[in-house]
Amino acid sequence: MQALVPPIVLALLLATLAGAQAQGTTDFGLPPASGSQNPVLPPPSGSQNPVLPPPSGQRYLPGVGGRFGGSDLPGSGERRLPAPPRSGSGEIGVIGTVEPDTKAFDDGALNTLAEIAPALQRCWTPPAIDGADTGVMATVRFSLRRDGSLFGQPRVTWETRRTDPDLRRRFTDSVVAAVRSCTPMRLSQPLGAAIAGRPLSIRFHGRAPTQERPT
Repeated sequence: MQALVPPIVLALLLATLAGAQAQGTTDFGLPPASGSQNPVLPPPSGSQNPVLPPPSGQRYLPGVGGRFGGSDLPGSGERRLPAPPRSGSGEIGVIGTVEPDTKAFDDGALNTLAEIAPALQRCWTPPAIDGADTGVMATVRFSLRRDGSLFGQPRVTWETRRTDPDLRRRFTDSVVAAVRSCTPMRLSQPLGAAIAGRPLSIRFHGRAPTQERPT
C-alpha cells in the first residue's frame, strides 16, 4: 500500500517548483523593491521641468544659480552671460582702446597685442565733438595676415546709441578709415604668426574737449 503524501509537504514541493521556474524570468516595468535607496522613476505626467542635458559647450553645475551655472528662473532679474566664442573660431576679442589723448606708437615693428591700439592712433582723425555730446564710442573688428595686411574688411560691431545719428555715422566712418589707413601694419614675426587670420577688436572712444586749462 502506497504512503500518502501529506498535504503540507505537497504544498512545499509545488512552491519550490514555482520558484525554480521564476528564476529564469525577468519582470520589466515593475517598481523597485521596497526599501530601495535609488529608485529610478520617470518624471510625473505633465511635468513642466523635464531634466534636459546642458547646452553644447556648457557644464552642469548643480547648486550654482540655475541648472547650468546661471539664473534661469523667470523674473530672477539676472541677465544671462553672453555665450563665449565658438570653439575653433580663434577670436581674440577686445585688445585695447584708442582715445584722443592716446600716445601713438611708431617705434618700429609691433611685438605685442597691446601695441596695436596705439599704432592705430596715428591714423585716426575723429570728428569734432562739441560740449553737447559727452562722448561717443565704437568697437571695430578686423583681421590681419602674417605680413600685417588687412584680411577682409573691418566692421563696426558696437557703437553708442545715445548720440546724434550724424555724429555717430561720422565717428564710425573715422574708425574704419583708421584701420584701413594703418594697414599693412609692421608686425614682428612671432606676433604675425600668432594673430594671422584671427579676428581682434579695438574700441575707439571720442570725447568732447575739456574747458580746463593746465596749471
